[in-house]
Amino acid sequence: MECDSLMKLIDGMASEFLFLETKEIDIPTAGKLLNNLDNLIKEADALKISQLKMVACGLSSLLGKIVLDSIEDKEAGFNILEKGIPLMQEIGDTFMNTGSYEGDINGFMGSLAALTGDSITKDATETEASQEESHPSEKAEVQDESLLRDFIIESLEYIDEIEVNTLSLEQEPENKDHINAIFRPFHSVKGVAAFLNLEQIRDVAHDLETLLDQARNDEISVTSQVIDIVLDGTDALKAMIIILKDDMEGRTPESLEIDISALRKRIKAVEQGTPDTEKTGKLGEILVEDGAITQESLEEGLKVARADPRKKIGEVLINEGKVSSKQVSRALRKQSKQAMDTATIRVDVKKLDDLIDMVGELVITQSMIRQNSIIQSISDRKLAKDVSQLSSITSELQKTSTSLRMVPIKQSFQRMSRLVRDLSKGAGKPIGVVMEGEDTDIDKNMVDEIYNPLVHMIRNAVDHGIESREERIKSGKPEKGLIQLKAYHRGGSIVIEVSDDGRGLNKDKILKKAIENGVINSSQGLSDQEIYKLIFHPGLSTAKEVTDISGRGVGMDVVKQAVEKLCGKIEINSVYGKGTNIMTFFPLTMAIIDGITVRVGKEKYIIPTGAIRQLLRPLQKSYNNVVGRGEMINVMGDLMPLVRLHKFFGIECEHENPWEAIIAVVEGEDRSKCVMVDEIIGEEEVVIKSLGEGLKDIKGVSSGAILGDGNVGLILDPEGLFELSEG
Repeated sequence: MECDSLMKLIDGMASEFLFLETKEIDIPTAGKLLNNLDNLIKEADALKISQLKMVACGLSSLLGKIVLDSIEDKEAGFNILEKGIPLMQEIGDTFMNTGSYEGDINGFMGSLAALTGDSITKDATETEASQEESHPSEKAEVQDESLLRDFIIESLEYIDEIEVNTLSLEQEPENKDHINAIFRPFHSVKGVAAFLNLEQIRDVAHDLETLLDQARNDEISVTSQVIDIVLDGTDALKAMIIILKDDMEGRTPESLEIDISALRKRIKAVEQGTPDTEKTGKLGEILVEDGAITQESLEEGLKVARADPRKKIGEVLINEGKVSSKQVSRALRKQSKQAMDTATIRVDVKKLDDLIDMVGELVITQSMIRQNSIIQSISDRKLAKDVSQLSSITSELQKTSTSLRMVPIKQSFQRMSRLVRDLSKGAGKPIGVVMEGEDTDIDKNMVDEIYNPLVHMIRNAVDHGIESREERIKSGKPEKGLIQLKAYHRGGSIVIEVSDDGRGLNKDKILKKAIENGVINSSQGLSDQEIYKLIFHPGLSTAKEVTDISGRGVGMDVVKQAVEKLCGKIEINSVYGKGTNIMTFFPLTMAIIDGITVRVGKEKYIIPTGAIRQLLRPLQKSYNNVVGRGEMINVMGDLMPLVRLHKFFGIECEHENPWEAIIAVVEGEDRSKCVMVDEIIGEEEVVIKSLGEGLKDIKGVSSGAILGDGNVGLILDPEGLFELSEG
């Protein structure tokens, strides 16, 4: 079986060699060949096929020199490679059939040595020993600097890719696709680093590649410890590559040397199944906190434990007489309890959604019990206290269950960061990304929903917002553009901002296009916000041409529709020549909403609390019927349009006169209006219920909720309501 694996490796190299061009080296193909030669050397060594090992070492050295452009006669080099692969097949076949190879390879090795100037006769153990030595952060001695430059650019892109996929792997540790997506970039970095003689980078990439190979073969589990090591290893690789980049560009690196010894020990410890020294350190810290040992005694014990991985810190301290077995046992129990406190368990999302739905039903039932007329008529203090306690517990249970579905927005931001990199490369514009608030939590069910609007905003920022390198230099800006992603909580909402330092919105162009399209008749009386929001009208684009990045006949109206679907709102701020900031406001969860329940006639409606600016009963003199503008209410000096709910829903109201009714000053995207209702019932958290396919497109209504009396209340959509009133 081992020989079969070896022959497959050689045959695979024979196929890959066909794709290697003699005139222009294909670095990825050369890298694969070098990786396979490394693996072949190890297998030949394990099987004790010395001739095969010697030929593979010689070909590896030759290919590395060809790539590094240190051989004048490349044609001769390729001829030797062409002869060397069949020779390896011959050696392997003969060994499989007879158990040995008696052929003569001296002639081939002589021609190889004559071309490379190397004496390929030293034992491979010397090579392996030299590779295990620690090296300072290195600079590749490359005659063609373009090879090194390409390696730096590609490796930094690989590292960004690894970071994104590692975060995905942390969410789904069993997913082999994520493991493979991380394994491949490490494999590529290792291969190219090997023939560039970047030994330290090669070693780290090789160790991490081996670790991931064990994970995908189910030899080790993907734990938080493995994730930490992969991320730390990625940081180390990035730091070493940045040093190379700075050195090549003539800048003095911030750090001239990276210590990877501790990282490699951690990797080996995981591969061998020994505990991480960080864990043993925690046990020691507990013993120090309990006063069982001093810090100095702990450090001495840790040195002994690290020298012999088979010994645990507790065992070392007991053997040295520094602590008793009872003290270690007590510390281990405390450590176990701490681990349990932070332990996690994977739960099927469907089960989680079912739990939240059931808790929602419990909240509704509890509210119905509390508002039951019979319960309210009973003047029993204990019953009132018990009902109040039930209400409090139910509310906490709802908050806790909802929080189970909350995840950091970090992963979404990482995907956006990768998108910017890909788009900027395609557009030929250097663009950086700054992220802030990545740990802000968001409902997991909303992650996919906000993806499309975020992607569209990013595409517009890259294509229409950020100027070309030449434009930016001409206008005195840094040639590298900047996109900022920011997330934070405000009140009962999560706010996501997408900002760029590009050319900003041109109000004159927007107004001209809006008038041409018949969206507006005149620009008089429009605020900046109202002008900027004109870009959300379908087909209103000021772009001169459609590109592959944005456009495609789809405008920012898609973003508006997606945000409104999530009961959110959107705001735009821009300074021409400086940049644009788009703020989107989303509810924290799609399961519940804080709302004010109002009554109009016999019907009840829910207005989102975040949309209500003020509740009041106006004076009769505050009411005006303005020619050309309709009914208006004077609210603290501002004339606001009056919206009569009963007219839209075709129901009878209790109060016809606004000064006898209640006015809710409701905010939409960029305007406020006075919504007239008969009564304010109260504020409560309600469970959002879908109205179904048949009712989903009703203007002015976003969803429904079951109220405490068992009836259904419609949750109003302020912006849709305003559009109805203007129709």
